[in-house]
Amino acid sequence: MKNRLLVVLTVAAAVITGVGAGSLLNSPEPSFWAQLRNGGSANDGEYLFDSVADITPGAADSGAFKAAGALVQGSIVDIEPGIAFASDDAPSGSAVVAYDSADAAMRYASLVVRVDTVLAGRLGEGYADGKIRLQVEHPATSTLAELKESIGTAGTGLMFVHNLAERQQLVGRPITDATRLAYARSVYAPIGEGLFVEETAGIPVIAPLMDGQRAAQLLGYTYVSEDHEAEPAPSPTCDDFDPCYTPTSKPSATATSVPAGGTEPANTTPPTLTALRTTLVAAACAEGTALDSSSC
Repeated sequence: MKNRLLVVLTVAAAVITGVGAGSLLNSPEPSFWAQLRNGGSANDGEYLFDSVADITPGAADSGAFKAAGALVQGSIVDIEPGIAFASDDAPSGSAVVAYDSADAAMRYASLVVRVDTVLAGRLGEGYADGKIRLQVEHPATSTLAELKESIGTAGTGLMFVHNLAERQQLVGRPITDATRLAYARSVYAPIGEGLFVEETAGIPVIAPLMDGQRAAQLLGYTYVSEDHEAEPAPSPTCDDFDPCYTPTSKPSATATSVPAGGTEPANTTPPTLTALRTTLVAAACAEGTALDSSSC
């Protein structure tokens, strides 16, 4: 009887172990972008540009907004510690602390991007060995080790970027502190949160640093919320402290023509990376900043 019970328990344990192992093997790897978004600060909702055409290198100023320094296509290959501050109120006036310090209230990690192609504009300081580092907020809910483990799911994207030190100089806020300046020269900022990433080859792009409605507005499709109801793109709000942009005369890079009296069907699918690249390169051609003239 004891032997029979031992056999039954052994078989049961083997089945349970097998099921557990199988579920672990079959469970999908957590998305890098889902982890990066979780626990990050909320989008500030400022609308300083009208369309992706306004982000394009060489585009005229859209109110308070200045276009990106470069448009690149690249693959995200790693994430590294960047810089940390003792306060999250205003990093420009907050003390710099060690990245892993308990005193760090705000951390910015660096996404290491292997630049496959510079499509428009130019890359400045901090572009070395075919790579740039993008400044992104490090969420409080994930460790750097956890983010590194999922970096293989980050994918390839089209990215509007600007060297941070050059950007601050351009907008009239030059960095003078030696520590901050050395850091700023080594990293790039994603301009207008303009990262459009293909997590898996062949699927539509995501805009992981933007909210869904803003991404849909810029990329020319109808936003569908989690409850599957289409929502209109948001309109900017203006006040004395956050004046509206002055729209440029050029059309949106994602605009489509609709016959007079016709109704454009609702498109709820973001573009593919290939389709978006065609659109963004066309905008760069219009500005005269595309590096491959044969693509214009």
